[in-house]
Amino acid sequence: MDSTAKDERMGSLTQSEKRLIALESLQWCAVNAVYFLGLIGAATYELGGDAFLVAAITLVRNLCNSLANAASGPVIDRIGPRKTTLVTLFAMLAMSVFMGIVPPSVPTLIFAATMMGLGGGSINTCTRTYPVYLTRGRAQLARLNGLMVFYSNIAYAAGPIAGGVLAGFFPTRVVFLFMAVCLVGAILVTWDCRETVTPEREDSGERKDDKIGMVSGVIEGARITMRTHDLRLIFVSGFLGFFAFGAFDSLESLFYRDVLAVDVVWMGILSAISGFGMAIGSYAFTKIPERKIDIPLLLVTLTFVGVGSMVYVGTNVLAIAIVGQFINGLAWGFMEPTQSILVQERTPITHIGRVMGFVRLGLNSAGVVPLAMAPFLAAAFGVQEVLFGASCIIALVGASTYLMRRASMRRAAREEASC
Repeated sequence: MDSTAKDERMGSLTQSEKRLIALESLQWCAVNAVYFLGLIGAATYELGGDAFLVAAITLVRNLCNSLANAASGPVIDRIGPRKTTLVTLFAMLAMSVFMGIVPPSVPTLIFAATMMGLGGGSINTCTRTYPVYLTRGRAQLARLNGLMVFYSNIAYAAGPIAGGVLAGFFPTRVVFLFMAVCLVGAILVTWDCRETVTPEREDSGERKDDKIGMVSGVIEGARITMRTHDLRLIFVSGFLGFFAFGAFDSLESLFYRDVLAVDVVWMGILSAISGFGMAIGSYAFTKIPERKIDIPLLLVTLTFVGVGSMVYVGTNVLAIAIVGQFINGLAWGFMEPTQSILVQERTPITHIGRVMGFVRLGLNSAGVVPLAMAPFLAAAFGVQEVLFGASCIIALVGASTYLMRRASMRRAAREEASC
């Protein structure tokens, strides 16, 4: 993309929309560097952990992430995404400073996993609901979501590169201090990222809804999601597709160490390659016609995420793993904004936090069971074999759901024509 085109696209955004893009970029830069290097990398390389330790740390993070996904939804609907984001960022900043000072150990990594899960889950829900508080209409949402993913994925790639460089010269815990610097920047841009679209609450039912508790808010988000056909399909296909990703959370670092036989720096490099693929995919996403942003696109990209993962873990050749990570990232670059837009469009703004929180809860909690099972499966069948099988499941879910939906639409068209 040349600089003129870039300036034109960014110039059409409001200041709050630019701040939201900066927030998303800074938090992904921070979180991705720390997750792969300061958390999983430290457990695998510095502590010499096995699959069970890595699984325990990632299980804690994923459970907390899922909890925060759902719990933050009602809070966002009550006080808005800006205030929710700021509280979350300050809590994560305190954790990152602490972790940057103390040497890594199992208890401190568990603490960091807990805080990263809670903070990451909350931020995830905030940034995916924020766009409807800043702009309306499919074209505007498509532009903002696409550019959010584009720029944040550049940051997603830059974070592990920066973290890898730091880990090459300093103790791994220094990446937490890098995270702290990024979070300070995120706080500064969020401070003035004020909501411009106000939810309309016209009746007493909506006013009563303002006082909804977290548990009842999650239940309400589930009710709205499951009674809406498209939201239900997004949730179910995502849950089944993401189910297999739990295996990656607990085994991926061991794949690097034991199968590819590379050091911790390569965890950052290959994550960066995936990030660059996502950036290219999300930029291409901004060029597709608005009418193409629909359920079939979501399912096709889920299929390609599985295919890319199969290439990524299918051999012990580093060059092929690089290609697989790029394909994987390319597909994610389409899938992330598509999923966000579909949920944003199909949900009333007064309930967007609860619905988005429940959808994110489903996606992130899907991997909990395979995360716990993966170490036992790896002990029985091998790390690479389990990861390849998980990748096949992701591709199968995407492809079969796409074909079933296409057949259903054809039947419905024939029945309508015969009437």
